[in-house]
Amino acid sequence: MMKDAQQRIKDIKEISIAIDTWDDIFSDFDPRPLNDRTLSEDFISELKKRHRETRKGHFVVTVYVPLSMKDEKSEKIVVQRLKRHFKYTSMQNQKEINLNRLRGIFFVIGGICFLSFLTLVTFFELFSELTVEMLGIILMPLGWFGIWEGFSKIVDTSHAYVQEEMLFNKLSKATYGFKYIEENK
Repeated sequence: MMKDAQQRIKDIKEISIAIDTWDDIFSDFDPRPLNDRTLSEDFISELKKRHRETRKGHFVVTVYVPLSMKDEKSEKIVVQRLKRHFKYTSMQNQKEINLNRLRGIFFVIGGICFLSFLTLVTFFELFSELTVEMLGIILMPLGWFGIWEGFSKIVDTSHAYVQEEMLFNKLSKATYGFKYIEENK
């Protein structure tokens, strides 16, 4: 029992980030309230970089904030906004992965149709030999291309999309906390 608890503690990875203002998390170009503001690309980039350093385990993101910014309402909004953004981004990446695989299925089906059509035309001698040969020049490469490219899209999903989806899924489930530090004057 003790080893299991120790392993869970070991699996928790902390990502610490210090900010000076909420503009470090949200875009300074977006004047909307915290609920609606766009996340800062620099903040997301920093989280991605820290994720690469520690990929496994449950993430605890600790944001170090100046004591003057202590506000529980803003903290809750920031946490909700971060989780909502990361969940949405994760879902978008998963949707893109699924769309790519669906395209692959269509490619395979199209390739099989082209090759089947060519086989049936040849077997039943529906057209003249010259016409069948001309169709073969076009349909044979199209069919094989469709099959192999389709299998490639189904099996070999873009590594970048899979990594992004996993990252944003983890960040949407991460625990976010705030620690306050004294400001140097």
